[in-house]
Amino acid sequence: MTALKAVSLSVRENEFFTLLGPSGCGKTTLLRLIAGFEQPTTGAIWIGGEDVVGLPPFKRSVNTVFQSYALFPHLSVAQNIGFGLRMRGFERAAIDKTVGEMLELVQLSGAGDRRPNQLSGGQQQRVALARALANRPEVLLLDEPLSALDFKLRKEMQLELKRLQRETGVTFVFVTHDQEEALTMSDRLAVMSNGEVQQIGGPTEVYEFPANRFVADFIGETNILEGSVEAVQDGEILCRLGNDVQVAVRGRADIGARVSLAVRPERLSLEPAAELPGAGRLDGTVAEAIYLGNGTSYHVDIADGGRLLVRGQNRADGRMTFARGERVSVHIAPESIRLLRE
Repeated sequence: MTALKAVSLSVRENEFFTLLGPSGCGKTTLLRLIAGFEQPTTGAIWIGGEDVVGLPPFKRSVNTVFQSYALFPHLSVAQNIGFGLRMRGFERAAIDKTVGEMLELVQLSGAGDRRPNQLSGGQQQRVALARALANRPEVLLLDEPLSALDFKLRKEMQLELKRLQRETGVTFVFVTHDQEEALTMSDRLAVMSNGEVQQIGGPTEVYEFPANRFVADFIGETNILEGSVEAVQDGEILCRLGNDVQVAVRGRADIGARVSLAVRPERLSLEPAAELPGAGRLDGTVAEAIYLGNGTSYHVDIADGGRLLVRGQNRADGRMTFARGERVSVHIAPESIRLLRE
């Protein structure tokens, strides 16, 4: 099988770069190619101005943190961190100095004499990071290192990883299938599907301006609306949604063409059905109202047979604004709509 198809990307120095995509999309294969665990059938991999294709992992200025931390259970925390330096023949004084710096960096000063089984999952993750950073690699590769942690600890470690990247200046290449994780930590990210890169950009760019339907659907939640082009003028197209709604969207398409449009749930707003004029709205019925604590997700069945997801704030008393079965109007702000390519 072809795991990757003509993938081409550049990761900047001192950047937190994320490879994001569903299982089987090729992101871990790409990481293994950078690490040297796999070799490409064609192409080049440049690290620090050198083509490293054919070089084994230990000859590349790269270290990897795996999903399983792979700490040596019979060694102390300090010995785990200094292991790579000992294998490279560093003197004891230099190793002790670096280990001390790494323990302070990951906020584990005083834990050097403990064994891995005496640490929490988050602390073990920090030791694995410290061991990888101790060798001063040009690139640190991270293969879903937070997936084994519970929700709250994973949130804390996301901020910790970003802090470590800023303080060390090391280029991080991070693999995950968690969209929120990628948006939280990345300077830039590459969204992958079926062995191909679909879009590369900053978190805001990828979320707000998805390159195609896959990216729009994969990154966060979105509504896909089908419309027809009625007019084209000055880089905008006038689309008709259903029978009543016309919206102007930036993009290119031919008159009469069927197009797909994306709009995020938080960009839509709900009003009682009788309080909006007909233009710029889709009328429907609340099919489900799901309480989320800080807001509510409304699933609205609209008149043409489709369903929209709308996210809104709860009332000041904490109650949901609309109830299941209530007639509502969904207001669509034209500036929030994105034209998609397949």
